Amino acid sequence: MLSRSYKAIVIGAGPGGLATMKSLLDVGLNKICWIDKNFKGGRLNELYREISSNTKVGIYLDAVHASPTCQRIIESTPSPNAITGLEKIDRDETCQLSLAGDMIEMLQRGILKDKGVEKVQAEVKEISLEGSTWSIGLHNHPSPLTSPRLFLCTGSHPLTPKFHTPYNPHLKVLDLDRCMIKSTLPSLFPRDQKSVVGVIGNSHSGVLVCRNLYEIQKEQQRDLRIINFKRSEIRYAIYREDGIVYDNTGLKGDTADWSKDHMDNPSTDVREVIEQVDISHNAEEVYKKRLGECTHLIYAVGYEANPYPRITIDGKEVKQDDLTFDQQTSEFSLSGKKVKGLYGLGIAHPERSHDPEGNEENNVGLAKFFKFGETCQELWKKE
Repeated sequence: MLSRSYKAIVIGAGPGGLATMKSLLDVGLNKICWIDKNFKGGRLNELYREISSNTKVGIYLDAVHASPTCQRIIESTPSPNAITGLEKIDRDETCQLSLAGDMIEMLQRGILKDKGVEKVQAEVKEISLEGSTWSIGLHNHPSPLTSPRLFLCTGSHPLTPKFHTPYNPHLKVLDLDRCMIKSTLPSLFPRDQKSVVGVIGNSHSGVLVCRNLYEIQKEQQRDLRIINFKRSEIRYAIYREDGIVYDNTGLKGDTADWSKDHMDNPSTDVREVIEQVDISHNAEEVYKKRLGECTHLIYAVGYEANPYPRITIDGKEVKQDDLTFDQQTSEFSLSGKKVKGLYGLGIAHPERSHDPEGNEENNVGLAKFFKFGETCQELWKKE
């Protein structure tokens, strides 16, 4: 039987939800309700396990060892485990996200064993605030759960615009997430004819998709030609003593190495497969001319927050876009006024920071979510 009232309720069990839970436990809060539809480690662990991480192994390890809650879980988990596996890798190297996903699952299991944590595997239908109390309505559950603190760790998904429609309405638009999984990517293309794939964007996800498509062509799994539409040159992270320039927007690790070899100075062999097209000056004319050649299109132009549950505040329904997230405090406001007890964390609700060159960036990644949680946890405890 579920309790009805909690000191905190966390919606979402991806990296942001994990970071929130460990931070709440680190400052001594208990009787926390953790809600997720499947508890499988979020999109990172469900979709991105084949991808090379942008984060060095040492940063992962430092983040988890800094948390008393995570440290307790590590010490109580028999070896070998996900942490001991990471500790075998050079701290200055990156790794496959499958290893980070295994770490997330290990820490998630440990947190769910905590006596102060209650697991609810369900979909949230609506959330409402009356006075200083949040009520959470679940599908197929008769009564709401309540708490003075509510955390939205609800994640994001790739943007899929439709600006190709005037130029080639018959293009088959492919899901970016599926295209980043090389093992199943060939199934999206016909075996018996050539496909021309447009990739819009050359950030980390765009370059990764180009790499997957290129390797599938070279391995003769499918007959592909790639047109990469780019607005600017590829950006790489720059490591310096005072920090990392383009820490969140620049390519790192294995993807950066591949890009420098294949995208920046392509050989004749690469140019036969990947054509880079500049759209920085006259995108409309370029699209009009070149999208007609494409049979498939992949938008790698960013991510947007997943839809929140239906929100009601003091009896009035609130649209998601009406809420403003504070990227320094993790709080939300409505019409300039702080919303009581509502917080966010994770890829849809990241901390805002400046790199050593003064560039503003969103701090995205498991270790950065952990750090943002550490920054905000005393505020969360006081609420």
